[in-house]
Amino acid sequence: MNNILMQRIVDEVVFRLKQRAGKTLVLTVLQLRDASVQESVHQYASLQIRYVDLPLLRQLAENETSDRAAIQIHEALAWGMHIQLSLQRHFLNAIELKTLARLPLSWCDEQGQPIYLHHDRLLSYVDIAQLSSGILVLQRKCCVTALAREAAITRNIQLIRQE
Repeated sequence: MNNILMQRIVDEVVFRLKQRAGKTLVLTVLQLRDASVQESVHQYASLQIRYVDLPLLRQLAENETSDRAAIQIHEALAWGMHIQLSLQRHFLNAIELKTLARLPLSWCDEQGQPIYLHHDRLLSYVDIAQLSSGILVLQRKCCVTALAREAAITRNIQLIRQE
């Protein structure tokens, strides 16, 4: 293989990776069950799943793979795709916060506002300082420092405590 051919191949790969980097595939849970992650990973860098339901969240938290959508999410993570789950705000009190917060997923509500999951028992300024506006879900028994509460107000972060 000569240098010119090698350079052309490298340029083509770089071009395709740059095209893929900005693309997001948006699917509902029903569409995800029918989609092929292996085909999507070549065209899209990230996957946004809309209208996520509680049974799927429970399966993700328990690492259960009886649902095709859960299998697809795990497969997409294995391929290195960035995954964002969109869920309704009224589900925030019902999700398994500790387990889901540890997964490499990002979250948003139905309007696209970011949701952050905090699984520790203490919320300090350091936890708030790295966040932008959005919703921060806390455990029921999470202690919030005064400085963290003030920083949340300043940064337009809504604190929601699970019940």
